[in-house]
Amino acid sequence: MELNKTFCSSFSFSKNSSFLIVVLMMLSTNIAAQIGGISGSKLGAYCVDVVDNKKVEFEPAFFHVVSSKTWDDDGNLKNIFGSADSVVHTTGLNFRFTYGLLDKLEVGGSISTDLQMSNWGARYIAYSNKKVGLAIIAGANIPFGNKVVDKTIRLADNLTSIGGGVVMSTQFTDNLSLDVNAQYMAFIKTTKENHKGSYYFNADLGYYLFNYQLQLIAGIGYQQSEFEAFTSSTLTVYPGITVETGKNYIIVVSAPFDIYGQNSMRNSAFAIALTLTFD
Repeated sequence: MELNKTFCSSFSFSKNSSFLIVVLMMLSTNIAAQIGGISGSKLGAYCVDVVDNKKVEFEPAFFHVVSSKTWDDDGNLKNIFGSADSVVHTTGLNFRFTYGLLDKLEVGGSISTDLQMSNWGARYIAYSNKKVGLAIIAGANIPFGNKVVDKTIRLADNLTSIGGGVVMSTQFTDNLSLDVNAQYMAFIKTTKENHKGSYYFNADLGYYLFNYQLQLIAGIGYQQSEFEAFTSSTLTVYPGITVETGKNYIIVVSAPFDIYGQNSMRNSAFAIALTLTFD
């Protein structure tokens, strides 16, 4: 998620960490940009299943993020600003549309209301039975711009990144399931910060109650981005629920929060999404 660049001039950090944090603020959209545009059954992790053939999913989502501290190179928490009485609030909307192209293949995209970044992805089911499934995902994050861009400076939020990953889903019982993902993303051109690539790992455990109308979810996610001068990493916990009382819609509510990091901001957030299915 992109933060207002005017905040950078207000920061009060140590001389060794200030440049890294400013860079992280400017790269925040792309550092956290995993493969997008594909459907899911839980929160941070994708499942193996795809949208049914010739059906469309449309999902508007609202998010609000609060940040007041950042982790330095040693993993120590510090105030973003000179004092603890200032925080960063980031609020936005995102829209996803996903199409079931074949029985085992879906394609889709997502875009934010500011039209600065788009996320495109595809998922193919490589293997599936009643208990275990495996899928391959691939995608690209393409900036639209919608702002003044200096083409001589290759900032990360002005460049396209591509990547791929694998998905595994396990159905332990009729009510209990686990989704696990691993992804890798990299920019197609060398960035000013010499980004070396980003790695992502997500796992969501879900349990259904009330005849599959309510799913309780506990998830965890880890992301790491390598740069020439430093490494940025974040460990996030994803608690949340899905409400599935209708045939053609699902309500998704989550409250993710970061518990550890290195050269990254500590965020806590609230998000709600409405997943609609059309024939």
